[in-house]
Amino acid sequence: SMLPDVVDDFRLANRNSKGHEAIFYSLYAFFTKFAAGISLGVSTLCLQFAGYDTGACRQPPPVVYTLKLLIGAAPVACITTGLMILVVYPISEDVRLRNKLALEELR
Repeated sequence: SMLPDVVDDFRLANRNSKGHEAIFYSLYAFFTKFAAGISLGVSTLCLQFAGYDTGACRQPPPVVYTLKLLIGAAPVACITTGLMILVVYPISEDVRLRNKLALEELR
């Protein structure tokens, strides 16, 4: 539930602006689908360059190695990168509670 926290933080930082929640949620949905499309395209290209044959029951060793990388190493790298970004994420639990109280005072 990071998205509502970001929206709340933005609302408090920009008290005069209203109605931006839909933009945040729309961008979230767009970039989620965009990232899924990019990852599918990159995976397809990697398998094509490795020599993947759609009609073959057995695939050459480079295809097996590429699949191992795509299923194992790539997700681990993405998760590790995401965790490193979260270390410097500015909205902690204290900030979230403070924002919640400040928003309740505004209402």
